[in-house]
Amino acid sequence: MIGAEVVDFAALLSGRLEVAIGLETIHPVAMSHLNKRLELERFDRAAAFLAEHQIDLRVFVLLGVPHVAAAESVEWTARTVEYAAARGAGRIAIIPVRGGNGELERLQQLGHFVPPTLLELENALDLCLALLPVRPSARPPVVTVDLWDVERLPGCNACRGARVARLLRINVTGVAEPAVSCSVCA
Repeated sequence: MIGAEVVDFAALLSGRLEVAIGLETIHPVAMSHLNKRLELERFDRAAAFLAEHQIDLRVFVLLGVPHVAAAESVEWTARTVEYAAARGAGRIAIIPVRGGNGELERLQQLGHFVPPTLLELENALDLCLALLPVRPSARPPVVTVDLWDVERLPGCNACRGARVARLLRINVTGVAEPAVSCSVCA
C-alpha cells in the first residue's frame, strides 16, 4: 500500500502526512506466527520510500508478543523499537498485548503467551529511552506507551497509580524520570 497513491495523497494535504505501520516485532519466530505477511525487507522498503518522499513514519511495536519468552519480552520490544528508529520512524508506540479475543487465552493455555505486566511496560519504555540517543542529524524518535486499558495489566496495587502517572508524564514530555520505588513489590 506504500507507493504512488500515498505520495499523491500527501501532495493534497496542507500539512505533512504520517503513515502508521504495525511492525509489531522483529522476533523471527513470533513474526511468522503473527502471519501479517510483513517481512523486514518489505518494512525497510516502505520506510525508505516514505523517507524519500518526506512522509513521516509512525510504528506500532508490541510488548508481550505470543511465542516470545516472557523473560525476553522487554528485550525484543526494545530491539524492535531500535529497528524502527534506525529506519526513520519518528514516532513509536509500544502496545502491551491484551487478551480478550479468545485466541490469546488459548495460546496462554498452551504456554505460548504470557500477558505483559505493568512493570514490564515501564521497563520497556525506560530501556527504549536509554537506547535511543539523540541523533545530531535528525530529531530523535518519540517513544510512548499505550495506556489504554492499562488497569488490565497485572501489577502491584500499592504502586500502580504512581507507575501509570509516571508513564503518562513520560508520554507527554518524552523525558525519562526516576523509576517508582515500592516497598511492596521491590
